[in-house]
Amino acid sequence: MNKHRNKDRRFSIAEMVLLCIAAPVLMGGGFVHAWLKNSQVEVVKEIRKAETRIIELKSSIEILQEEIIKEGEDRDVLLHNLKLAKSKLVLRPANAMTKIPPYSAYKADEMPSDLGIAGVQQ
Repeated sequence: MNKHRNKDRRFSIAEMVLLCIAAPVLMGGGFVHAWLKNSQVEVVKEIRKAETRIIELKSSIEILQEEIIKEGEDRDVLLHNLKLAKSKLVLRPANAMTKIPPYSAYKADEMPSDLGIAGVQQ
């Protein structure tokens, strides 16, 4: 038994061939793994950039909507914008307007045949 223990251990040809094949395969697997992880990190970074851009755009849209609402409420600004646009719209007093009741389905025969512009009764 002791004679086998003192003997130098050497690799066989099959073990050497297997080692020569396995080493490059394992190295290639490591490189592919590192490349895939790196590309995954890049995709996550792009997703974060897109999400922050979406959040910024949503906030700017909200700000613009608030500004539009504020501008629409100011009568003088609205009149000034109409003059700049050379609009044919004119200011009318509130008592000059008439309320037109909506038509109902059972009174369809009472509906006038002559409708004004945009289907509004004159």
